[in-house]
Amino acid sequence: MATDSKVTGYSPMQVALHWSVVVLVAFQYLAHDGIEETWRAYMRNEPQPGDMVALTYLHIAAGITVFILALARLYLRFSRGVPPPPADEPRLLQLLADVVHWSIYALLLLLPVTGATAWFLGVHAAGGVHELLKNLLLGAIALHISGALFQHLILRSHVLMRMFHPERS
Repeated sequence: MATDSKVTGYSPMQVALHWSVVVLVAFQYLAHDGIEETWRAYMRNEPQPGDMVALTYLHIAAGITVFILALARLYLRFSRGVPPPPADEPRLLQLLADVVHWSIYALLLLLPVTGATAWFLGVHAAGGVHELLKNLLLGAIALHISGALFQHLILRSHVLMRMFHPERS
């Protein structure tokens, strides 16, 4: 399931999905002005700002795409497996990595659901939850990147490079 002793690296598809989600999530953070402007107008019962329409719907489309790609990543994780952690990695670091990975997966699924619930169903509280989850995802991403850099620069492991050089079968 989570790790497989026969798997030594991530598949090309796992790597492609990882980096696709990275790009989409970065887009969501960098181009969120449209959806925020439109949401504020909606909350004030004002018309949607015309200059933000494209960014608003790009945000929605990217969110739906992130949800689908996260499901695909989870499917591959369970069906194919993932490489094991380095043999000499302390158990505490393995546990922390698992918590961060599963938190990111949960947030990648929950963010589109709360965003869609707020946007399409008009549930205002879901918008607040969406905002909180967005900040939690940013923290989890920071931990994930820090852990990868720690593995690479301090522990001198191959963990980071597995996401740049997929396993060939």
